[in-house]
Amino acid sequence: MTQTVYSEENMRVLLFYVIIPLLVILVLFFIGTKIYEHRNKDKDLNQTNYVINYWSNVMGIIFTAILLSVSIGFSLAFTENVRALNAIEENIFFYYFFMVFPVFPLFFLIFYIVKFINNIRRKVKLDKEEIENIESEDA
Repeated sequence: MTQTVYSEENMRVLLFYVIIPLLVILVLFFIGTKIYEHRNKDKDLNQTNYVINYWSNVMGIIFTAILLSVSIGFSLAFTENVRALNAIEENIFFYYFFMVFPVFPLFFLIFYIVKFINNIRRKVKLDKEEIENIESEDA
């Protein structure tokens, strides 16, 4: 059986190696999309929206996958500690809450995967419509 230690040092490690890098990437991504949107505002709006949606969905999938793994680890460690201390009755709400807590990031991960697939399908449909429009103009 493993020993789980909740300490300020472990919280700092989680903060500096997971949360702060995710926030920095999120801010840089936001700035990058705004720059891309500004540079391409006069070009094809469908292509611009597709690129922004594509990368937003990819970032959403990456973020939720990371948060899902962290929440699963925390949930397992917490419930294992409560079981090891025989304190389930005193902490029954938290025990069951943290047992099902990883479902929330899993829901968002599925949501972003579905959005990603729908964005790809929409791009294929727009490309077909564009080809049909070009062919009808040539005729």
